[in-house]
Amino acid sequence: MIRTAATLAVLLSGTALTIAQDLQTELDSFIGADGFERLDVDLLEKVLLDEFIDVGDIAPGGSVGPLEKALLIATAEIPSIRTRTAVDYGQILSEEDGPVSFIEVRHYNLGPAVRAETIAAYGEGDVADEDAFGLGDHMAWRFVFQPLMGNSAALIDVSSKVIPEKSAAKHDCATGPCLDPLSTLDTAAEWEGMDAALPEWPALYATEAEGAATPAHAVAQLAVAGFWANAEGGAYQWTGGEHPESVRDATPFRFIQIDRQLGQEASIDAIWLETALNDHALASITFRRAEIGGDVSLMRASAPR
Repeated sequence: MIRTAATLAVLLSGTALTIAQDLQTELDSFIGADGFERLDVDLLEKVLLDEFIDVGDIAPGGSVGPLEKALLIATAEIPSIRTRTAVDYGQILSEEDGPVSFIEVRHYNLGPAVRAETIAAYGEGDVADEDAFGLGDHMAWRFVFQPLMGNSAALIDVSSKVIPEKSAAKHDCATGPCLDPLSTLDTAAEWEGMDAALPEWPALYATEAEGAATPAHAVAQLAVAGFWANAEGGAYQWTGGEHPESVRDATPFRFIQIDRQLGQEASIDAIWLETALNDHALASITFRRAEIGGDVSLMRASAPR
């Protein structure tokens, strides 16, 4: 373990210098946005290291993509499991630095809202206390990742902030207000079922919690479904897909929403919306992974130009 940690430190030691050459201004603007406070990258790398199962490898979690790593960190830092998560992904393609990922993750704690709806339906006497439904602030994180020496997504910089309740109440997600526990991803698109079975691969981190897939694993399966990751050979590898030709800066073009444990049964519902496609016919494509009570359904939808 000591050798692994030391090797990881060597791999990451030059990242700040590498990205500073071309992208530091964009990075500083993104990470240092209003209200965001920079966090200790080394400390969060240790948080990630604790999440990975393949700790004996030279680069633990080296095949895991930036979206999963961002979710692993953010999920570990919020106590509530009844959450709605919105993810915005932008990317700058640099000849020197490769694809540099700019990711914002917003976690909304819907525990209190779910409890209020349950009380309205059944009466307060038959409903558990606030602790059982999940405590914690609404939180936002900003991450920058880039590939580095066998690591598909090395963490370069990170910041976070608390989202005040009044601000969160004004935020809109894919199907309406982010704090509305009754809005569902059923209405996010005109869904078509997918018959194809996803390949399986050895777990690189915990893939299940509280009776349903973890957010990171749900997103990994969506990445495979949309060919942003590959697992055909029995091993998972993030690829990121083709960079959009129209994208020149860190403006988001990839959007994810995850609704977790918002119903009576164990559940997680996730969608992945890809815009700025290199396609003359399609303006966007969306993939969905819906899991309720252990049953998983895959769906897709698209919008023409």
